Amino acid sequence: MKQVFLLIVALILILPARVFADTKVIIAEGEYRMGSGETMEVAEEKAKKAAMRSAAEKAGVFVKSYTKVKNLALEDDVIEVIANHSMKVKVLDIKKSVVGDIDAIKFYVKIEATMSEEEIEANLKKIREDQSIVDSYNRLKAEYEKQNKEMEGLKKQLELATGGDKQKIAKLISEEEKKYKATLWLEWAQQIYDDEEKLKAYKKALEFNPDMPVAYVGIAKVLENKHLGEPANDKENEEKLKDLKEALENINRAIALDENYAEAYAVRVEILDEMKNIECHSSGLETLEEKEKLEKTEKDYNERILKDIDRALALNVLDKKTLYYLKAHIYLGEIYWEEIKEIKTGEDHSEAVEGRLNKALAEIDKAISLCSENDLDCLINAYEEKVHAYANVRVYYDRQGNPAKEKKFAEMLHQYRKKAEELKKLEVEKDMEESAKLDNDIIQTEYGKIQYYLDTGWKEKVMGISFKALDNKSKDEQDKIQKEIFAKIKNKIHSGNATAEEYLLQTSALIIEAPLRDEYFRKGTELLEKRNPQGIDALLLVYHYSLKYYSDDDVKLNYLNKAKAIIDKNLPIARKALSIDEFISLNSAIQNAKTDTDKLNIIKKLNRQQAESAWWYRLATGISAQKAVIYEKLDLPEKARGEYLYLCETFKDDIACKSAERLKK
Repeated sequence: MKQVFLLIVALILILPARVFADTKVIIAEGEYRMGSGETMEVAEEKAKKAAMRSAAEKAGVFVKSYTKVKNLALEDDVIEVIANHSMKVKVLDIKKSVVGDIDAIKFYVKIEATMSEEEIEANLKKIREDQSIVDSYNRLKAEYEKQNKEMEGLKKQLELATGGDKQKIAKLISEEEKKYKATLWLEWAQQIYDDEEKLKAYKKALEFNPDMPVAYVGIAKVLENKHLGEPANDKENEEKLKDLKEALENINRAIALDENYAEAYAVRVEILDEMKNIECHSSGLETLEEKEKLEKTEKDYNERILKDIDRALALNVLDKKTLYYLKAHIYLGEIYWEEIKEIKTGEDHSEAVEGRLNKALAEIDKAISLCSENDLDCLINAYEEKVHAYANVRVYYDRQGNPAKEKKFAEMLHQYRKKAEELKKLEVEKDMEESAKLDNDIIQTEYGKIQYYLDTGWKEKVMGISFKALDNKSKDEQDKIQKEIFAKIKNKIHSGNATAEEYLLQTSALIIEAPLRDEYFRKGTELLEKRNPQGIDALLLVYHYSLKYYSDDDVKLNYLNKAKAIIDKNLPIARKALSIDEFISLNSAIQNAKTDTDKLNIIKKLNRQQAESAWWYRLATGISAQKAVIYEKLDLPEKARGEYLYLCETFKDDIACKSAERLKK
């Protein structure tokens, strides 16, 4: 039974499908009074920004109520970031009117801002993965506020100025507008995903205002993330090092502009550490002289990295654990160089080695202090870091030929390995409890009921007993019951009185040879099709066609085509309960949900008709995907492309679109 429940969970979570996330529509208005020296372009943007601030306040209330329902305690600035980033804005109206005299023009902008639970979840997930998003937003907000204050002050000065002073102040207003444009580009860079477009936006921001530390940090992060994983060859090493050096130049400029920018120091730590790994990579075959040279280079890097780590921590950087662990790794790495000195001089360096270990353990303990009692992953990771630390020293004493010390640190290693394993076991038990509860909850949803019937329910109906009841019996009783059931079905088949479901159940009997099993499948599906099945019975027939494995591709295609014909007949009915756009929206919501419970809550919103519709769409996409694969295997690219185009155009499947383009002549 457990396997059946897990199958339901898996199928729901991989549903090629997006539900009905509640959507909030906000109408907001904003005004800005343009004074002398300002341009209409920027004045209009400021009116729009005023409307967006108004919309964001209302959106924040929606986000707060949503997260409260989810039992999430979020800081006000996090709620503000989610609200701003979740809004999709459309301008409804723009008006200009003269106020008082011709130098004063009032801009009015009306917008419509829409946001969904789906967007809230997606942005919440992004912030959980990268806490620096909130810091970047707060800096951006502060920059807007500073610019508005500066502009208002200059406008007042301009009203009172005369002669040459008026020209000077007008020029300053023009410079402030450039800074405002730069901030708009910076905001855009932080909202888009494509790295190349991000890079362009950050550089555009710097064209208008070259004194923006956040833009330089953004460029550095894009360049740093350009090469993920280990370089495959020397050429890739050179390219990565070149981009890291450019990233370092940008981060240095950011720190020169703002020496209290915590995230900038943390990013520089990452860049320097990656550069160190490339330049100090050791094959282990170097001479002692070459090793000394490597040690000096590594030591220089470590000094810079440790200095930046301490500075970032002093400035209260958000991700402290990563920095504590990196400090620990640096201290442990120095053990290797103590060994080299020992080999060279013949002197005992065990005191220095243990000193490095103790410094590393102190940093790991700092990281542990940041773990909450219930955060098992955090604690497991910390204990495994301690295992790694003690392993380094154990190996040192093993090489030194000191069995007593080697044993001491081996015991410490095993102690923390045991702690980590106990927590992992506790985590598994906790996951199993949650999974069992989730299984029970899923089977209560309309989608889960259909899944259960298609996979298991119809069999229980034929057998006259549930699998749960069967599982509660002894193995001998189970064997006896199953033999009686299959013997009864066999007799009905021989007498010609078996039902479609009985033929299909018999195909699961392992003692039946493949040819006879195939014949039973053919007979069962034929009988089921003759009944002109509707609703869930039609789904059952298509489900069997879609899952049946045949080594003969032509036979498989024949069944898939039969399934497709039934699907095409039922899709118009399915669309009445759940449109394809809603189905796509459902899939997106499920993919963006953070936990299985969140996914379950989305599935719960489907009523019976909508759940059946979702199944028709799921089977439609699955069958077309299977057909495309077979057509490619048979070297029929045009037919394969036809299936990919169907998935691309109907279900907006990006992978299918790319496959269709690939097969285009």
